[in-house]
Amino acid sequence: MDKLPPLTLPKVEFNREFDFSDADFERIRKLIYKEAGISLNASKKDMVYGRLVRRIRDLKLASFSQYVDLLGSVQGKREFEQFVNALTTNLTFFFREEHHFPLLAEHLKKRAAAGATELHIWCSASSTGEEPYSLAMTALETFHGVGPKVSIVATDLDTLVLETGRKGIYPADKVARLPAGHAAKYFDKLPDGMYQAKAQLRNMITFSRLNLIEPQWSVHKQFDAIFCRNVMIYFDRDTQYAILKRFAPLLRPDGLLFVGHSENFYFAADYFRLRGKTVYEHAPRDGAAHKPSELAKGRG
Repeated sequence: MDKLPPLTLPKVEFNREFDFSDADFERIRKLIYKEAGISLNASKKDMVYGRLVRRIRDLKLASFSQYVDLLGSVQGKREFEQFVNALTTNLTFFFREEHHFPLLAEHLKKRAAAGATELHIWCSASSTGEEPYSLAMTALETFHGVGPKVSIVATDLDTLVLETGRKGIYPADKVARLPAGHAAKYFDKLPDGMYQAKAQLRNMITFSRLNLIEPQWSVHKQFDAIFCRNVMIYFDRDTQYAILKRFAPLLRPDGLLFVGHSENFYFAADYFRLRGKTVYEHAPRDGAAHKPSELAKGRG
């Protein structure tokens, strides 16, 4: 992953509770790029202030400079997770980009017709869990309890959202967005008015932390489908390419990669080619499938 390009910030002054200099922002920008691959441009300075100011209050620090100093110290190791969690974006909802789910259902049917007895899906940016639960509901609606076993690996960088996903508990307004009949079929209403995904759904999904830019991943199987939607937009192109290169051997030769509505990976045509609207398949590589030994390796 290349170094961040130099940044020129506009000279705009705000009355802020804590000092937040351009130098502080640059240090934070380099840290989040190094740890999470997120590339922040000049327009994100106010967002960074808003996301981190609560941490500075809670820690009773006097400035952002002190906060960044803490992050670089031995004592700041525990805080680093809070720092990364605060700067990651977790916008999601059930059946977001709904055109993907009928395509997934058809793909799963084809795999089952070809004799597959187990199907594996990786949701690589699972956020608070709405996406992997949508995948699980799609699988159950596809096979109606008869067919291959479907398992879903749900990973994210943010440990707080992963815990929400594991519990599978959501407010009524989120569940109200489900297709007709799905709320009653797949969720239990709790005494406090919240809704929890039924055990049948929760048992299909394994939630775990994974950082897409780390040199080693904790996933070591081939998947029938990989969902990586609306996360690559936060990476520069070199980082995107490196991740796509690592996705390729983790996807079955006939598998599908589902990406976000504004993501286009034409520059990775040596690994993936566009099959349909924001859906990719393996690009032919000398007629040979990727070797299993390449699974989950670093960039190389």
